[in-house]
Amino acid sequence: MRPSKLQLVLLAAGVCLALGLAALALAGCAAVPTASPTPQASPPATRAVGAPTPALTAAPETPQAIITLTIWTIPRFAPGDPSAASRLLAAQAEAFGRAYPNYRLDWVVRPPAGSGGVIDFLLAAHEAAPAILPDVAVLDSREIGAAMRAGLLQPLDGVISDSIKADLFPFARNASTLDDQWYAVPFEADIEHLLYSTTSVDAAPLTWTDVFSSGLRYAFPAGGENGRVNDMLLIQYLALGGRLSDQNGQPTLDEAPLTTALSFYADGRQFKSLPVNIVDLKTAEEALALFVSDTVNLCNVRSDLYLAARPQLKDAAFASLPTWNGTVATMGRSRALVLVAPDPERIHAAGAFLEWFADPERNAAWTRAAGRLPARQASIALWGSSDTYVTFVRWQLASAYYIPSLPEYDRTYLALQQAVRDVLTGGATAGDAARHAIAAVLGKG
Repeated sequence: MRPSKLQLVLLAAGVCLALGLAALALAGCAAVPTASPTPQASPPATRAVGAPTPALTAAPETPQAIITLTIWTIPRFAPGDPSAASRLLAAQAEAFGRAYPNYRLDWVVRPPAGSGGVIDFLLAAHEAAPAILPDVAVLDSREIGAAMRAGLLQPLDGVISDSIKADLFPFARNASTLDDQWYAVPFEADIEHLLYSTTSVDAAPLTWTDVFSSGLRYAFPAGGENGRVNDMLLIQYLALGGRLSDQNGQPTLDEAPLTTALSFYADGRQFKSLPVNIVDLKTAEEALALFVSDTVNLCNVRSDLYLAARPQLKDAAFASLPTWNGTVATMGRSRALVLVAPDPERIHAAGAFLEWFADPERNAAWTRAAGRLPARQASIALWGSSDTYVTFVRWQLASAYYIPSLPEYDRTYLALQQAVRDVLTGGATAGDAARHAIAAVLGKG
């Protein structure tokens, strides 16, 4: 759940206190020699949460001045970790330092989600301590809207090449563009697809009828994320032509496709194709555990989970998610680099950083090592075509939907999850649940 304004202010105050105590401690130390006037490339610094943030240098007066770019990032996208992806990123950061000797990188690692994550620190610092804000940050695509509405982000149009935006898969480009401005550079992606047992399923089901008529058992997260709907219902609803916004860009829902999408849950309950406790499954990891234990024949799986578990999944195959009429549909999620620094000199430096790490060859190598999919078409093309899974995910990424991230859609996602719960628990028919959700979105519920 998003922290309250008071919690955000207290969080930022705690950060400022930590920085102040660190500064007092440093004041009693011996003076540190000044840097050589000749800029030298240096390895990237990595600091953990709570470590003091170096004071940013003033805007350079000459081309030789050093600019230190501060990046608030997550453990997966940071040098310093022993993983192959982190070692590769460290090498790329060192190469950046050699290519741009006047720019230095200071990586500040924060949790990827939950209290104290990047978005929470950004909102808290913006509210109470804007001086400690970073130049660049890593955000989940679902957080971009809140950060933009808070006035935290700088548009990227004119800062980095439009060719990068044009090369993004459509879902990633749409998730990064708000109010007709481009705000983020996705560097990794995940999709959701089907995993099925080859020992008990002859062919992957394409439609809901295929699932229910074959006596298959199917698991996927239906319990919601922090009270908000999981991807499964959104995928089914959008594949039926349902809308999330009207012609004026305001949140809306369409009754007919929503009723049909919710009927999948009602039918699954009736035919006992879904686990009894499916409404309690909140993560793809929980669904995969049921599949691995042979409790179900089918499950939804995120691409990163599949890539990590693939060597152990000997009697399993991948396929598109079954939909009402067999339409290919999935949801694309991503993490992206966003620009926070408002100063023109720092924007120029940050633009160089963003261009460097968005390069297809560097991005392709890093995503491979990290077990994530690229959000750029040119990057995944470099993965090659010998692996059938790569061919499959390229097709899925090209047709993936995205989740609008603006805060006004929260009411929609909460209402949809309540509809799922009502249908799965027998508290409402699919039609009644759809009408209640629509009323809630329109403020009439």
